Amino acid sequence: MQQQPERRGQPQFHTSHDVRRTKRKRRRARRFMLASVGVLVTMLAVFGGALGVAFGTSWGSHWRLLAAETVASTRHYEWARFLTTRAEYAQIMKGLSGIAVRQSSPNDVVVDNIKKIDAGNSGPVQVIPLHQDGYTGYVVLVPDPKLVRLVPAEVHGSTGEYITSMAQRVGAVAGINASGFEDPNGNGWGGIPVGLEYVGGQVMQSSKETPSWATVGFTSEGVMVMGNYTPSDLSAIGVRDAMQFHPELVVDGQPMITQGDGGWGLDPRTAIGQERDGTVIFVVINGRLHGGHSLGASMKQVMDIMLQYHAVNACAMDGGSSSVLYAEGKILNSPSTLDPNGQRHLPDAWMVFPTEQAAADANLS
Repeated sequence: MQQQPERRGQPQFHTSHDVRRTKRKRRRARRFMLASVGVLVTMLAVFGGALGVAFGTSWGSHWRLLAAETVASTRHYEWARFLTTRAEYAQIMKGLSGIAVRQSSPNDVVVDNIKKIDAGNSGPVQVIPLHQDGYTGYVVLVPDPKLVRLVPAEVHGSTGEYITSMAQRVGAVAGINASGFEDPNGNGWGGIPVGLEYVGGQVMQSSKETPSWATVGFTSEGVMVMGNYTPSDLSAIGVRDAMQFHPELVVDGQPMITQGDGGWGLDPRTAIGQERDGTVIFVVINGRLHGGHSLGASMKQVMDIMLQYHAVNACAMDGGSSSVLYAEGKILNSPSTLDPNGQRHLPDAWMVFPTEQAAADANLS
């Protein structure tokens, strides 16, 4: 007998088990959808609340702009746009460009009757640990400014030199990083300084023609000068070593940051200054959660430290991952660098020698 073909559209019959399974799937789908909508609504509420706090309250705006300043002062400055309005971003970038440099008066400093460092300290420097709210670091006092020299790195290709290597090579007993460096690919090789590098009366690197970049140098008598100087100017006033960076922190005993926190956010910092009696002041601040969970310091906080130690003139040096302090035969601070050796290659450093003769024998230029 011939089999009849199955007719299309014939009703299908489901068991009660199939029906229950289908209902369970639908209930799970509804619960998942409701949960997803709930999570999305919660995230939007949290995000909207965070935006409201960040942009709508003075407390939130303070921390948002501080974070934006911190990001803007790095090579990833474009990321600061995500934390700011267009006007705020423009203002931050304008602040980072700095104000025109003020010229310091060399007559403010009289290197005379060099004071002795406290008993119990060996060598020509005194190291003072800093433990402040939000950051840690060090102050180093060098009573005899004639022992301070700018030491250029021994560069191999485009790679600068670790400060430990510099110290061992030239016989220095202490030092801090000085110039910034060209870093087009973000590799941090540190071989090419940004701005003037002037060592032993010779130009090693030409000046940066930007009004906000201060020239910082020491005469052969140990007087620190700051301002806009050409190499001819430096030669005329007897400057032996000099470099460029910014911003100025103290000029002729007056604070340069009179509003806000300086506009550079929180970061590791390095600065150099001088007291009226000639004592040189190094300040190095840990940051980026290195060195006892230190967040870093603002430029104003560094300026305040300089004023606390009676600086008549002071200027920031390169900061961030480059901030480093060498003393007592080792790195004392906690650099934020990712380098496996715990320090960064530098183009140069302000170094302290045990004696003037040792500095002369090093033949730095």
